[in-house]
Amino acid sequence: MFCPECGQEYQDGVTICVDCDVALQPDPPSFPAEPKPEWLELDTVLETSDPALLAVAKSLLDAEGIPSFSRGEMLQELMGVGRAPSGTNLIIGPVKLQVRPDRAEEARALLAAVDTAEIEEPAGESADD
Repeated sequence: MFCPECGQEYQDGVTICVDCDVALQPDPPSFPAEPKPEWLELDTVLETSDPALLAVAKSLLDAEGIPSFSRGEMLQELMGVGRAPSGTNLIIGPVKLQVRPDRAEEARALLAAVDTAEIEEPAGESADD
């Protein structure tokens, strides 16, 4: 016996579903099949081992409404050796920031300025001070 609402199977002799409070039926219900997730291709728009650059890049993409995925970011820390002083994990390499192909060109243009930007000192200060 089966509940037509939740699909729970019961032993013979039980007539009401204890969860749904409805009469059971002899055949299992046919629920609509769940849609299968669509395979999504991603384009890499940035490869970096610099966690600060990765955070800035992700923030810029988020601000423009471009969904992104950081491939390898969690593995950097899980591998046990962490990141070397240069930021590169010698086992798995740099983190890859990826986006959908239809937003890749837009993301690359947005990140081009960040990837090549130099940090400027505030006006009136120098490294000699």
